[in-house]
Amino acid sequence: MARHFFADKSEDFINAQVNALLSSLDIDGDVRAKGPLAGRFRELEDYWNESQGALRPGPPQSDGWVAEFSQHRIDHGDPNAWAHSFEQQHGANSWASEFEQEQRLVSAADQMGGANISNLAAMEQTRMLAHTLAQNNDPKFQNSKFLQFVSKMSRGELIIDDNQVKPAALSSSGDWATEYQQQYTAGPSWVDEYAGNQLSHGPDQWAKEFAAEREQSGPVDEQWVNEFSKLHVNDWADEFGRQVGEGAFGESSADNWADAYDEYLNEQVVAKQKSDASRGVYVFSDMNPYVGHPNPLKEGQELFRKGLLSEAVLALEAEVLKNPDNAEGWRLLGIAHAENDDDQQAIAAMMRAHEAGPTNLEVLLALGVSHTNELEQAAALKYLYGWLRHHPKYGTLANPELSDSLYYADVARLFNEAAEMSPEDADVHIVLGVLYNLSREYDKAISSFQRALKLKPQDYSLWNKLGATQANSVQSADAILAYQQALDLKPNYVRAWANMGISYANQGMHEDS
Repeated sequence: MARHFFADKSEDFINAQVNALLSSLDIDGDVRAKGPLAGRFRELEDYWNESQGALRPGPPQSDGWVAEFSQHRIDHGDPNAWAHSFEQQHGANSWASEFEQEQRLVSAADQMGGANISNLAAMEQTRMLAHTLAQNNDPKFQNSKFLQFVSKMSRGELIIDDNQVKPAALSSSGDWATEYQQQYTAGPSWVDEYAGNQLSHGPDQWAKEFAAEREQSGPVDEQWVNEFSKLHVNDWADEFGRQVGEGAFGESSADNWADAYDEYLNEQVVAKQKSDASRGVYVFSDMNPYVGHPNPLKEGQELFRKGLLSEAVLALEAEVLKNPDNAEGWRLLGIAHAENDDDQQAIAAMMRAHEAGPTNLEVLLALGVSHTNELEQAAALKYLYGWLRHHPKYGTLANPELSDSLYYADVARLFNEAAEMSPEDADVHIVLGVLYNLSREYDKAISSFQRALKLKPQDYSLWNKLGATQANSVQSADAILAYQQALDLKPNYVRAWANMGISYANQGMHEDS
């Protein structure tokens, strides 16, 4: 009840009020409570004080339950004793009256329409309290204002509104009953209507009507045939044939269907190619005008320098088709895909380059970067560790046993040792920046890339890595400056343009994006 009275207060405040009340209920020798503390509800104090006058002096309460328990143990031999005791206390039909009270609560909830569920809960609490208090047979107590107050609360006649006890609104059960009676007694009842129909038609009238309808319609198994024949099934077939003959569906609807099916098959092929690329299988272009070119590698390098990446990819594909073991051809093909923002194809090409040249440091670093872009940590660590292991200067730092079970902390520690060994080596700082991106330590990654840029300020791809890391660290404005540096060095750098557009969008600058 305290939670209903103080619904707008905190749990600590409510507990304090309840504890204060409980401490006031210390029972002394004459079995009289000290009464509630002075509070916000003066009417409750009046009810309490009056109810205390109804209590009679007697033995201490603590002895009462002992005697009752002892008597229960004496009577325990009778297996039906609990049933007789229940009837004596509550009456033989008490469960029925309790069910009726529950039904009244449900009706009250329907009337409230969900708008005052807290008062419904208060009604339930006070109903149980009223039932308990009713066990006291003292006439003075039964007529007390306190019991009347609890009874009114249990019936919903009083509610708690804005921490005040108020009479309930007039939408009580009597009102809706009256409204129902007025609404439905204005005209003849359905009972009267049914009785009138029975008198006018007789009990056998409906059977006669059903028999007459069957005679008119014929047997049931023939009736559905007649209904179906009304649909003129052959008409739509004739109409369809006429429209096909007139070319309503185009010159050749059959060809259109075939074209649509061919398009579906092509989509399936593309989906399979993407799936193959995701598994590290390189997917070649279907039509390649550079196949048969006398020097496709040189042509691909020239196209790449001009920034014509799609054309460069075709020329380099022609090169590796001509020379499958050309590691440099596969490496350049992977770089072209990476700069064209296609990491899956870049990884597939670089893996072929790695097969042709397992110790190529540029290939190992490129594979580590691409797998980082794809958020594939295990693969990224494998190739970055391979870079360190095969490096002529840092190979002694790498323990061959680590390659069986690589952990990020071990690889990062080794590259930090390499950076201390050669602080002027830009590639070591680049790898550290990539590693810190794997662990999402973006501040450390930014610092590593900035150190590398002091050593290689003309590396456009390094400026792009710095910008991407700043963007991941929610520094979009700084990222745009880094992307611009990359584009100043290589104006047709596709990946930097794409990343700059994303950074503008992240700042809400959609026109610039």
